[in-house]
Amino acid sequence: MKTTANKPVSPQQLKALHASFHKMGYDDDDRHDFIARFTDGRTDSTKELTFDEARLLLERLNIDRQQAARKEAKALCRSIYALSLQITFLNKDYASDSEADFEMNKAKINLFCRTHTKFRKNLTLMTLPELKEVKKQLEVIARKENQ
Repeated sequence: MKTTANKPVSPQQLKALHASFHKMGYDDDDRHDFIARFTDGRTDSTKELTFDEARLLLERLNIDRQQAARKEAKALCRSIYALSLQITFLNKDYASDSEADFEMNKAKINLFCRTHTKFRKNLTLMTLPELKEVKKQLEVIARKENQ
């Protein structure tokens, strides 16, 4: 078994770390502070991380990003559901009082997504960019209906 205890950070890890920090909106000072706290003050530079530290840091950054993406996707789905209540051929004037009503309304949205969007799949299977596009599509429909 290969040991990675004292192995230095790899060039691929450096690239991935810098890309992750950039995607999260960290500037250089924030990144250095974050690394200093992560290493308990041993270093504030990504180049001085060990292979294992870089691996662990990447895992944690990816988990944070995935959680943020899930939270945003959930908010988009709620917005899309609210928009569907304004659109006649979807859920306008249909109650959402019971669990069965709610599930029926979701089924109508999924049917719309499978048949009238370019993604041709259920809402819950869509990526963030796809959800944003579907939301825009429904906003246009709702705006036209309200005029």
